[in-house]
Amino acid sequence: MDAPTRPAKAKIPELTADLSVGDGLQEMLAGAHGALSRRANDARYPTAEAVHRFRVGLRRLRSILSAFGDAFPERERRALSDRLRAVAQRYGRAREWDVFLEGSIAPLRAALPEEAALAALERLARKARRAALPPGDTLKSHLAAIEHAIAEAAWLRRPAPSRAEIWAMPLRDYAVGLLDQRHRKLRKRLKHVDLADAASFHQLRIRVKKLRYPIELLKSLFDEDLAENYLERLIQLQDLMGRMNDARVGSALMQALAPPPPPPAQHLLAGWMAREIATCRERFPARARAFRRADPFWEA
Repeated sequence: MDAPTRPAKAKIPELTADLSVGDGLQEMLAGAHGALSRRANDARYPTAEAVHRFRVGLRRLRSILSAFGDAFPERERRALSDRLRAVAQRYGRAREWDVFLEGSIAPLRAALPEEAALAALERLARKARRAALPPGDTLKSHLAAIEHAIAEAAWLRRPAPSRAEIWAMPLRDYAVGLLDQRHRKLRKRLKHVDLADAASFHQLRIRVKKLRYPIELLKSLFDEDLAENYLERLIQLQDLMGRMNDARVGSALMQALAPPPPPPAQHLLAGWMAREIATCRERFPARARAFRRADPFWEA
């Protein structure tokens, strides 16, 4: 699930136009790995913020592996990416409960502080969140395994002979081709998306993420004002889709609670989720149009 509110921006390395792909990769990987390390701790029950930041760190590492797939050996790259994804998935359900608590239950409780059924629902959700955390693991123990895998991956630090030409090319040139390709794919998918079709909706969210994370990494290579304008439209689209997804997932989470929440809480949450989905559907065409009209800043 996505965060109900936009988190503070993580520090991202400032890249310069004189870098090669290989040099840029080392800076981006070091920055992503450092940010991930700062989020790991030994807490048995990590906070919602710690889990979210850790998962974002994993996602950023995976986004580098994906965006620069041509620069790495395919089998090794996929294996490491799958390993990072598996760690993130171990905290996926806990993150869903965190978003449910913050994005749905909290505003309802603020609006109806005397509603006992909502207090009971919150207790059930917090218990479920605690049970969803990986047994016997901590963020720090997962980080140790990730650091070991990265240390063993010599291909992250020097190119295979068949990839040497890619590592030597200007990073900015590579970025232009990458962003242009992903921009075109997203605009095409926006024309044909069916928001009621779960698979189509999921693929569109993937396309948005595949464009957003490389932009955040590479925007310092271009005019940052133009890049920020483009990125803001993309984030607005992603936030709206995230809210819609959170409402759908929240409905499933409520049904999975055992014992089930009191009927008044079920009715209140069902109304909240239906309103969120309807609002997002109504606003989606305008957000999609705004993005499709955004000028590709890498062409300036």
